[in-house]
Amino acid sequence: MRIKSVYLSLALIVLLLSTFELKAQVIPRPEYPKPQFERSTWVNLNGTWSYAFDFSNTGAQRGYQTATGFNEKITVPFCPESKLSGVGYTDFIENMWYHHTLEIPAAWQGKRVLLHFGAVDYQSELLIDGQPVGTHFGGTASFTYDITRFIKFGTTHQLVLHIIDITRSGKQPVGKQSGALKSYGGVYTRTTGIWQTVWMEPVSPNGLKDCRVTADFDHNKFIFEPQFYGLERGMKLKIRVLDKGKVVNEKTILASNSTSAELLLKNPKSWSPESPFLYEFDYQITDKNNNLLDEVKSYGGLRKIHIEGNRLYLNNQPLYLRLVLDQGFYPDGIWTAPNDAALKNDIQLSLDAGFNGARLHQKVFEERFHYWADKLGYLTWGESSSWGCNTADVEAGRNFLSEWEDIVERDRNHPSIIKQTFTLLMFMSKTLSSSRR
Repeated sequence: MRIKSVYLSLALIVLLLSTFELKAQVIPRPEYPKPQFERSTWVNLNGTWSYAFDFSNTGAQRGYQTATGFNEKITVPFCPESKLSGVGYTDFIENMWYHHTLEIPAAWQGKRVLLHFGAVDYQSELLIDGQPVGTHFGGTASFTYDITRFIKFGTTHQLVLHIIDITRSGKQPVGKQSGALKSYGGVYTRTTGIWQTVWMEPVSPNGLKDCRVTADFDHNKFIFEPQFYGLERGMKLKIRVLDKGKVVNEKTILASNSTSAELLLKNPKSWSPESPFLYEFDYQITDKNNNLLDEVKSYGGLRKIHIEGNRLYLNNQPLYLRLVLDQGFYPDGIWTAPNDAALKNDIQLSLDAGFNGARLHQKVFEERFHYWADKLGYLTWGESSSWGCNTADVEAGRNFLSEWEDIVERDRNHPSIIKQTFTLLMFMSKTLSSSRR
């Protein structure tokens, strides 16, 4: 009997371990999506959601806003056209609805609750328990909602996301998404709806909202320009610059949305493809009693890019670009890499072939790609998915420019991105030419 009990106990342990392993495998793309602005407490919402296509555009009339679930299942963050989503529907999808149950931890009481979307193509409206939270336009820009006033801590809520994606309208950037039923020439399968990680995190009401970092290579320093969600008298921001965990400089300033901090580097290490050194940044916000309100981890590279005459220079040395054209499509995920390793591998393959960077063609790549480019020393020309916009149309122009501004703001601190204005300038020149005619 004792031997039988031992076997039963072992079997139970194996079963529990298998269950934990399966649970760990359920969440696709489990890594933190913003490596340059990382908090320790967060919830990844990727995984199984429910959805409904709305080809007749009557979902609102049928009460989809207050749905507690739809009949079909989809794996987020993969678009419904992809194999990895479990759907694989490749015809045009101009309307669809997502549903997911939100569980708000009781331990987050007293914090702002931020709901982040890496990217949703194209127009999306968020509702929680049937209440409209906000609408976003732009298929490749990241966006965030403060959902605090729509939720109760320690309870469950119903999230509904309505998608509108009319790729043939001429009003929205679509990049290399096909305007025909099938792929042809240099355009491919479309991406509709959620195609990057969705996640949620608690943040202090006076937490750090953003921090612009400028690398001043010639003067061996970083310049930090922070923005806060809220401010109270006596709040301070402590900025630390670290080299492999060792503090090389730090400064504490009064928290303000109109101030900056400069941190000098005594023995500076520059960032380049040959030596992609990254400094670590640590931001700590404290109140007037020195209580820690918020902490964010980040990183940056000390580098300079400029043009003299017809020559491009990196860190004041002539730079020769050997770039590939990267379209960022995957056979199983379409616009979404199947895993983080695939993003790294794309870059490593190019480096192994002798290239030192890429033009990211007609697609805004996710932040994890830029993270690996920063880590591996891979130069990139950032570009928007401007194809599909009627450049003479006012609405299309507004849609394009507002989205591109958000993209530049999101990616401005990456040392690997050396050019991010090409498509914008091309678009503006076409628009001006059209207006003159």
